[in-house]
Amino acid sequence: MTLVEAGPAPAAPDLGGLSKAARRALGSEAVVVVREVAGHPPEVVDHAGLAPAALAAVRRGVATGDPRFLAREYAGVLSAPVTLEGERLGAVHALRHDTGDFVHPELLDIFAAQVAIALGMARRPPAQLDSAGILAGLDQLVVSVHDLEDLSRAVTEALGPVFGGALTAVMVVDQQRNILQMSPGAFGAPGEVAASHQVNLFDPASNSARVFTTGQSYISNLSAQDAGIRQDYVDAFGITRLMTVPLHRVGVLHIANKPTPFTLDDLERALTLAPRVATIVELATTLLRLRRQQRLEGILADVAVAVASGSSVQSFLVPVLEELCAATDANLLAIVPADSPPIVARRGLAHAEYEEVVLEEAGSNPGVRAYVVGPRRAGDPGHAAFYVPIRLGHQRVGTLAAFRGRGEPFAKAERRSLMRMANLAALSRATERYQHQSAELARLHERQRIADDLHDDVAQILFAAQLSLDAILQRGGLEEATADAIVRSRGLLIRGDTAIRTVIHQLSSAPASDITTRLSSTVASVEDEFELPVSLHVEPDAALPARHLSRPKSDALVKVARESLVNAAKHAGPCEVEVRLEISARDRLVLTVADNGCGVPDDDGAHHHGLSSLRRVVAEQGGTLTVARGPSGGTRVTAGLPLEALGEL
Repeated sequence: MTLVEAGPAPAAPDLGGLSKAARRALGSEAVVVVREVAGHPPEVVDHAGLAPAALAAVRRGVATGDPRFLAREYAGVLSAPVTLEGERLGAVHALRHDTGDFVHPELLDIFAAQVAIALGMARRPPAQLDSAGILAGLDQLVVSVHDLEDLSRAVTEALGPVFGGALTAVMVVDQQRNILQMSPGAFGAPGEVAASHQVNLFDPASNSARVFTTGQSYISNLSAQDAGIRQDYVDAFGITRLMTVPLHRVGVLHIANKPTPFTLDDLERALTLAPRVATIVELATTLLRLRRQQRLEGILADVAVAVASGSSVQSFLVPVLEELCAATDANLLAIVPADSPPIVARRGLAHAEYEEVVLEEAGSNPGVRAYVVGPRRAGDPGHAAFYVPIRLGHQRVGTLAAFRGRGEPFAKAERRSLMRMANLAALSRATERYQHQSAELARLHERQRIADDLHDDVAQILFAAQLSLDAILQRGGLEEATADAIVRSRGLLIRGDTAIRTVIHQLSSAPASDITTRLSSTVASVEDEFELPVSLHVEPDAALPARHLSRPKSDALVKVARESLVNAAKHAGPCEVEVRLEISARDRLVLTVADNGCGVPDDDGAHHHGLSSLRRVVAEQGGTLTVARGPSGGTRVTAGLPLEALGEL
């Protein structure tokens, strides 16, 4: 066959690696795309999987126009014509040297259709679209939208009229997870439907993935029967016709349900507008992300101020969690304390089936943990969770849990903000505990002051009045009625004095079994008497056993604390002392008094006056007492009581 050339052949278009995508989807050794132009020999315009020598041979064989050439060279050949509006533009061939089956052979026609669109667009003259007004309208979107759903609606309002009132949707790429995610508000569908449309970048059955990875657009005017579009999402979104164009590195733009079939003219308009749409989407998502981060920073700053000002946790925690829910687009945010019911904020749709699981996981000390369950079907958006422990020192006092009712993980900035919130919650708890202890100390000091004033003033006045009445009675010469009245008055003074002294005793005595309060009082007393700086720490897990400690055991620990503090004040030289009450790894209630002074030798049972007495007192309560040099110097006194002995009240 002799071909007569009619001028130079048009330049081969850049097909964006369609042959590579087809080779991967079909499981073939090689794929070649052949273009046919009237008056010119067929030519290979795209290929994948051919070595240079093999490619040269295929080029020569194709150029002969012999349709049997490939069948002679390869045992397995799968071919599909490239046609556009009834005109043949070439063919796509998948090749194998063996006779094995191709994977997804039905997709070859889809790639051929995509090649046809690319070849058809390559031979069209430049677009003549008056897009100034449309582009200006798109530019306004950046400053007018408040969230991604707003952005989807605005894009439809701007582009829909250009395509006869069509609907639009944007899918944004997540390169870290290799997925395309449909934006909220896509095609005007409910949020959970849009959230459920999440496709892998290398899904051969996904129109969106092929357009993004190859950079080549796609048109389907009969979407319900198109093997190249995932049919579950055709049904979910009600798509009848679909045109998809790439938004470069941002994602893809879908235009759907134009009243009449999409044409290359429509595609040319869409490709003209796509770069600006890509820029708008990128800018809008960046601005929304920055606004969200600023909002998070503002919320956390307000929490820090509230904590620093001493506000009660209950007064601001629930409103803060609700604000954080909105700022992180979470559906559930909860603080789950280790020793009390959870504090929960909810937003948007209820997810009762997951809430119980999230709260249970948070209560089981999951550590820092994040996971995502992706969509499993159309309409199922998946879900994501994030947990971070709330710690005071090395002790976990609770967990902050966040749940999102769609398969989108919490971003790095969101996780960082939630971790800061967990730290602020811990600080708030520590501050509140410190304020409680300070208030308790102030209350004890005030009780003691009142007791001292009653003793020094009122009790002495009553006693003086008794003496005065006694002196009058001793002088004699009183009428019997007068003497009887004085005796009755003296009796009333004695009763008043007795009542006052009872009150003085009650005010001066700390609660019998409140070891925390008694330790606070002991620490304050030693600080005042010896000007010794002392810090007291009661670990949260020790607070409950301490509150139920019996009086003898409480007396033993208070005695150890006071004697150890006095010894430090007298013998350790200038130093600081820490008193700590905690639960040990062996389930014992442990009191430690440690100073950073000059130190003592390790406990040999022979030093410090009163040590034997202290050891005996502790042993009588089933405990042990040790005295040793601290790790960095100073003296460490440790008294431990077994937890099983704490129930004896």
